[in-house]
Amino acid sequence: MMKGRKNPKKSQENRLAEVGKSLQSIRKRSGLTQKELGEKIGLTREAVASYEAGRSHMIDTTLLDMASVLRVSVNKILGLECQAAEIPLTRRWAKRMIIIESLPEPVKKHILRTLDDVIKANTRLTIFED
Repeated sequence: MMKGRKNPKKSQENRLAEVGKSLQSIRKRSGLTQKELGEKIGLTREAVASYEAGRSHMIDTTLLDMASVLRVSVNKILGLECQAAEIPLTRRWAKRMIIIESLPEPVKKHILRTLDDVIKANTRLTIFED
């Protein structure tokens, strides 16, 4: 009797589903809709939805384009990087964070100090300086 994979097709389907879930999670944390991500890399919303649902394989260039737009590594999309406990961000917070990152450094520092003060005033958490 041969040993090995019991059902390679099932394993491949599971892997596609895992990659799709990872892609969806990263896209949402980035504050993009399926349509917005698709437009940035020349795909339809339906194509992005198909990748996220694990129904389609991504070709290498599509995977590279998605990683570039989402500002993550290909390994992150493929689920090959160790992931720390992640707190899901809403689209609202993600968009604000993108805007804050584009501001001049002194303005960013001011915003972060203000945010730290508000958090300290409303919780018992200690904020660590970067």
